[in-house]
Amino acid sequence: MSKPPRRSCDGRTVKAVQLSCDILDALRALDGAGVTEVANHVGVSKGAVHTHLATLKANELVVNHDGEYQLSLRFIDLGEYIRDQIGISNIVEEEIKKLAENSGEIAQFMVEEHGRGVYLAKAEGENAVQTLSYVGNRNPLHCTALGKAILAYTPEERVNEIVDRHGLPAKTSNTITERDKLFDELERVRERALAFDRGEIFKGLQCVAAPVLDHDGEVIGAVSVTGPRSRMQDDHHEQEIAEMVRHTSNVIEVNAAQVQ
Repeated sequence: MSKPPRRSCDGRTVKAVQLSCDILDALRALDGAGVTEVANHVGVSKGAVHTHLATLKANELVVNHDGEYQLSLRFIDLGEYIRDQIGISNIVEEEIKKLAENSGEIAQFMVEEHGRGVYLAKAEGENAVQTLSYVGNRNPLHCTALGKAILAYTPEERVNEIVDRHGLPAKTSNTITERDKLFDELERVRERALAFDRGEIFKGLQCVAAPVLDHDGEVIGAVSVTGPRSRMQDDHHEQEIAEMVRHTSNVIEVNAAQVQ
């Protein structure tokens, strides 16, 4: 197996730490693996991988089951700690659940980190279709309604940095892949305070999202509802869903102001 490309990094990095990160990513991608399989995946010697895995195991970040290494439960502890650091996580989860119940569809909340969109909350209504997104999942920002709602209220310089780093890869034939067209779309998002994804990441799915802003007008994240095109393309349904999304965004904003 060919060696996967290294992540782009700003400034100097420590090669040993980078290799450990690559090994952790490999264990996730391979759903657990032995030393040889990991070595082939990351493109380094088995000896180097074994040494790193032994160190990660000593720090309880991986476990070894009969020669197969897997990520450990310590990552749950770390994840819960991070969630607790987000002061509005409880209200976000509560409001996303309400939005899913009221819309009958999938409701989600996303923030930006390292130029990607990270899902922090997801709930499913009674009519929800299955999607590949999940809490902690990362997606490009330019091809989701959530991501466009975030980018629209992000400084232009930062948006250009994100595009320079991650590009504008096409997920479907509807994805925006040109920088000028993306900025035109972000202007329309600001005009209506709503963002739409019409089959731009998954064909057959549509999404409407609204930004969540702090009291200074800076973007905290975005909230959305996603459903099948057959339901979401109806004008009345789309407008009704948009109002639900706006309401949820406003409730989260009000509560966020109390925390700040």
